[in-house]
Amino acid sequence: MRKKTKKIAIISYAVVIFIFLILSSDFYLSKKNYAPSSDDFFGNPSRYAGQNTEFAGPVLNASEQSFYMTVNKKPLKVYYSGFEKPVLGQTYVRVKLNSDGTAAALEVHNLSYNYLKYIISFLAFFLFLFIFFREWKFKKWRFVENA
Repeated sequence: MRKKTKKIAIISYAVVIFIFLILSSDFYLSKKNYAPSSDDFFGNPSRYAGQNTEFAGPVLNASEQSFYMTVNKKPLKVYYSGFEKPVLGQTYVRVKLNSDGTAAALEVHNLSYNYLKYIISFLAFFLFLFIFFREWKFKKWRFVENA
């Protein structure tokens, strides 16, 4: 009886692994159907000209007709008139790619105050440490209640 359950378990594991391999191979085989990544675009901009994709990142510089944003640590010029820089945040854009390595914005969303959550978390961490060590003290590699 024990050998039979072991065989069933091995067959079940094999079936699960087979299904996982089939589903994951779909991603690699159908990569041409996905939008290009920033590395693909910066590597060969003329190949992806005219395609639509999305990018997110901080804004470096903004002018009246365009702005520069950082995408994977590389600057990207995006044509969009009337752009306002986000405050303590980043920008999400849907763009149409150009052959010269620039992009024309179809949609722009500013995520203002997005970085504020990191500042608040940093301050809250020190508050947590203060409250924790007010109640507990460290003795002989163990925490004991601070009575």
